[in-house]
Amino acid sequence: MFNAGAYQSLIADQKAYRVGDALTVLVQESAAASSSVDSNGNRSSDVNLRGQTLGQRQRGVDVSVGTGSEGGGQTVRSGRVTAQITVTVQEVQANGELVIAGQQTVALNGEKQVISVAGRVRPRDVLDSNAVLSSRIADAQISYRGEGYLADKSQPSVLSRFFNFIGL
Repeated sequence: MFNAGAYQSLIADQKAYRVGDALTVLVQESAAASSSVDSNGNRSSDVNLRGQTLGQRQRGVDVSVGTGSEGGGQTVRSGRVTAQITVTVQEVQANGELVIAGQQTVALNGEKQVISVAGRVRPRDVLDSNAVLSSRIADAQISYRGEGYLADKSQPSVLSRFFNFIGL
């Protein structure tokens, strides 16, 4: 039976445009951030007290106090994610934009890598190959996290976190 809502020409592009359709996201993200702080402080105080009485030599007290401090620090962080993940159209909004979401899990040698993608895509940004670049996703939420031995070992120890907490 013919269904006009589901009709798609045999020669038309096979692009996602309905709820439940699959869409491939080409994730190519990189981020870098840095911050630095320099501080320098000096303080000095001088007190002079002089006195003289008739016929005697001059007597006095000189006191000087000075303090100084210097400090600085720098933080540099960068990351890069390159992946392909197929997501599903969750909703088609009134303006035609596709609300997408999906997650992919890969387990290898006791390590589990999870990548999640969600956001909104304009249909005109979907390529002929039924793929969209991550840079073309509005309100993009892209996360990449790992679990397992290597992920655990890349975290600071409890003792290190304690010393950081108390400022040492």
